[in-house]
Amino acid sequence: MNEDVKRFLIYFTLYRICGQLCSLIGIPGLYPNLISGLCLILLCRPFLTSNQGKRFRIRSGLILFTISFFFLTQYISIYLTENFHNSKFIMDQRAEISPLLVNAAAAGIIGPAAEELLFRRFLFEGLKPMGKVKSSLISSVIFGLCHRHVIQGIYAALWGNVFCFVYEKHHSLKAPFSVHMISNLLSFSPILWISLNHFCLTVCIIFISTWTVCLTIKKKGECL
Repeated sequence: MNEDVKRFLIYFTLYRICGQLCSLIGIPGLYPNLISGLCLILLCRPFLTSNQGKRFRIRSGLILFTISFFFLTQYISIYLTENFHNSKFIMDQRAEISPLLVNAAAAGIIGPAAEELLFRRFLFEGLKPMGKVKSSLISSVIFGLCHRHVIQGIYAALWGNVFCFVYEKHHSLKAPFSVHMISNLLSFSPILWISLNHFCLTVCIIFISTWTVCLTIKKKGECL
């Protein structure tokens, strides 16, 4: 078994155990996610310093694509959840019992950093011998399955492929981390929920987002 795949299995298990233990002893909200994420980052610090890659500067095209893809995938997730899963689309319910800053730190900064280490640095890299496309697809599907919810799993798997593409393009974890952080922090923005109550605004956002994503795909991600 590839060394990076072994690292993924070991660190992912430790990451999950740490989070579960925090929950079992009664730590509320997203604090367990925050604690387990910080522990993982500290454990994997040597891999962070060795994965600096070339100098990364986030481009406006990457930000625009991230925002556009966020809206498209969110609208699709909301539609599928409310029409086929017989439930309302909501964020992690644990977020309701912890402060906003803790939620933003856990889901918007520490969570993305931990997940990029696990799924891109270890799993994606470890599966590369079978080919970059297969590695991206398999690691992204596993990333989706780890979210333990059908709709959120599909959503995460789609984003997983984006993270893999950006990571491979820039050869730095900073790239997928930046995209992951922006997309997760956008979940705390009221713009999405405001747009859902205004049909015209929703249609405009869908049109602009679709055009942006299609143009990016047509240009094979050159602007990212």
